[in-house]
Amino acid sequence: MGVGEPQDLRILLVEDDDFTRVTLKAALERFGLTVVASASDAKSAITGAVDNGAQVGVFDLDLGPGPTGLDVAHGIRRLLPDFGVVMLTSYEDPRLFSTSLSELPDGAAYVVKQSLEDLGFLVEAIRGSVGTADRSSAAPRIDLTDPQVETLRLLACGLTNAEIARVRVVEVKSVEQTIARLAKRLDLSGNDQVNQRVALARAFYSLTGSRTRPERG
Repeated sequence: MGVGEPQDLRILLVEDDDFTRVTLKAALERFGLTVVASASDAKSAITGAVDNGAQVGVFDLDLGPGPTGLDVAHGIRRLLPDFGVVMLTSYEDPRLFSTSLSELPDGAAYVVKQSLEDLGFLVEAIRGSVGTADRSSAAPRIDLTDPQVETLRLLACGLTNAEIARVRVVEVKSVEQTIARLAKRLDLSGNDQVNQRVALARAFYSLTGSRTRPERG
C-alpha cells in the first residue's frame, strides 16, 4: 500500500494537556496510525506539521491563552493546502467557547469528546479527512442564537446581569429577557433548591464538558 493511503497517514496532535496528548498518541498508534509530531501551542504545531510532513492534524479547540486550535488549523492549511483537519473538542458547539471564532477549514471534521463511544470513530474521522480540503464543512450548532450563547457563557463565568450588559453593549433589561428565553429554551426553571442562574451555569458545563468556571475572555 502506497505512502499517504489511510494506514500510512502522518498525523499531528495539537493538545495543550500533556496527559491527554500522550494518551491519545499511544491510543492512535495502537490502531496502526503514525503520529509524527505533537504540540501544545501554535508555533510548535505549525513547525511540527511542516518539518515532519504531517498530512492530518487532530486539534483541540481550547489551547489556553493565545491562538485556538482552529486558528492553528487555518495557519497550517495556508501552508499545506491539502492538510486534513479533525477538531477534537469537548464543546458541543464552538460558539460556547467564543462566538467570534472563524469557520471550520473546508473539509474539517468536528468530533465531540463526550460523544466518542470508542476510539474507532475518531480513527475513521482522521482517515475520512484526507482529500476533503475542497469540500465545505460546518461545525454543529445547538439551538441557540449567538446572543443567547454569549449570554450563557458570560453567566457561567460568574458575571452579573449588569456586567453581561456592559460586555454585550445592551441594556440590562435585554439581558434579563435573554436569560428568561434561555431558561425556556433549555427547559430550565428555578426553584427553591436550584435557582435559574445555577441551572443555566450547569447547562453550560454540560454542553462544554467542563467542571470549572470558563474564562471571561
